[in-house]
Amino acid sequence: MKKLLIFALTLLVSVSAIAAETYSSRFISSFSACEPYTERSTIKSGKEAVALTKLVQGVVDHKCIYKQVILRPSVKDVTTCAFTKPMLEEISEAMKNETGEKFNVDFDTGKEIVKLYGLTKSQLIWTQYLNAEPVCHREIIPR
Repeated sequence: MKKLLIFALTLLVSVSAIAAETYSSRFISSFSACEPYTERSTIKSGKEAVALTKLVQGVVDHKCIYKQVILRPSVKDVTTCAFTKPMLEEISEAMKNETGEKFNVDFDTGKEIVKLYGLTKSQLIWTQYLNAEPVCHREIIPR
């Protein structure tokens, strides 16, 4: 039960972190080209700040490898993704053409429905891919 609770809380923070994140022009450019690049930021999540590191690692086996690391006092949440070219283009276009329009969605985590408010289109697309098991693999490591 404790592991399920940690997973659910970490998932909610992970989804919240990407939902609160904005993308620098350098990150968008590097991600679009799948060129190695690392960007770090701190995001407020509830009462605590979480450290977010986004790493574009480059192309391996015709897929763009991306890693996201979220550090909280209690856990380290590492998500590694292998994006195909069409996926990379979809995410990149959404980031480049962000209109600022906000969406409220019920996001199915596979374990529960989480309500997300005020996501932009690119944040919504990121959230869907980061939680898609065939595309991204998550590892939650207690600290």
